[in-house]
This record gives sequence, structure tokens and C-alpha cells, in this order.
Amino acid sequence: MSKIIAAHQANFLPNLGFFYKMQQADVFVVITNLQFEKQEGWQQRNKIAGANGDMWLTVPVLGSQNQLLKDVKINDQTNWYKKHKKTFELNYAKSKNSYLLSNIKEIYDSNPKNLVEVNIKFIKLMKEALEIDTELIVDHEVKGDKHELLINICKKYGADTYLSGSGAKAYMTSEYFSKLEENCIDHKFIDNPFSNHHYSALHYILTEGRENVIQKLNPMELAVA
Repeated sequence: MSKIIAAHQANFLPNLGFFYKMQQADVFVVITNLQFEKQEGWQQRNKIAGANGDMWLTVPVLGSQNQLLKDVKINDQTNWYKKHKKTFELNYAKSKNSYLLSNIKEIYDSNPKNLVEVNIKFIKLMKEALEIDTELIVDHEVKGDKHELLINICKKYGADTYLSGSGAKAYMTSEYFSKLEENCIDHKFIDNPFSNHHYSALHYILTEGRENVIQKLNPMELAVA
């Protein structure tokens, strides 16, 4: 039987596309042994919808961009966690599944020291809320450039199929596929049906209700190429 694996960097408050890909795989690996994208990507920030428009939530960090994601320390000299908690309370106190606010508060109050620590806690919270059964693995060691990373992930966890988002088509060359084929690894692309959902998955869970978001995730067949 084919074993499908997917992987992603440890983002902060990931969007629904992140969890849709997770749900379509047998194993989902969260990788932390990657270059930190300071103030550029989604590793330390994401957004929710406020009463007056988009609201960015950013985790302040120490150090420069020349470090690995797993090594990034949180700058706890600011009151960032208090601002985040207040933002969630003000925007979602009367929303559906507002009971999750206590779980969110617990994550902030756990006094995380590393960026990866807080990111993983939120990923696990949302995975549980969305009732996703996929095996979740946090890997701090796997590494490799381009196709090597995909091959190393598949070999480490005994998978024969790697699942990528459609955005990977922009950089996956014939070299990628030939190397994967040499290592007896199949590859599939998956479209993101939530590309127009621009906020963290938490926003939709809280505003639309956990059950409604689960229904959105489940009926969608795996669209691969």
C-alpha cells in the first residue's frame, strides 16, 4: 500500500491550505531545520480579520536571518503575548467555538522561549480542533537541498509518495522528478481549494465554527497531477 507523506516548515498560525494538505497525507512532517525567513515569510507572523480590516499577529524574535528556524529565540522583553491574547479576546469572545480561547491563552501563558515551540503548539491545537487523523511528526534534523530534502524525508519515514502543493510547480524541474524516480519515489501535486482564505485557520474555526470548517475540509477529493 502506498504511503503518502507531505512536509512543511513550522509556520505561525497556519492557514487552511496547510491543514488541507496535512489531511490528504498519511504522514505530515513539520520541518524546523530550515533557514529562518525574518520578516518575510509566515514563520513568525500571520493575520486575522479585525473589525477595521486585517490584523497582523507577529512573534518578536532575537537574532538575525542567518540562523535556522529551530534556533530562533523569542524576544520576551516585549508584551507581545499580552497583545495577542487581547486581540483574540476582543475579536472572538462572542464567536463560535469561543471555548478555544482558553486553549489559546494557555499556549501564550506557557511562556515559550523558542519560535518553533509556540508554532508547534498552535499547529497541534488546530489539528485537534479540525479532527485530522494524519500522523504529525516534528523533525529537527532532516535536511537537504532541493530534491535531496524530499528524498531524505521519504526515506526516513518509509514513504513512497511525496505530496506537494501546486505552488511547488514553479521550482520543481525535470531534475527533481528524475532524482525522485531514481529513488523509487512517486510525486503528486495537490491544489489548494482554500487559496482565497487569507487568514489563519484559527480565524475560520472561531468565526464559522469548528464543525463547518471540518465539513469544508472533508468532502474535497484529492486533486493531484
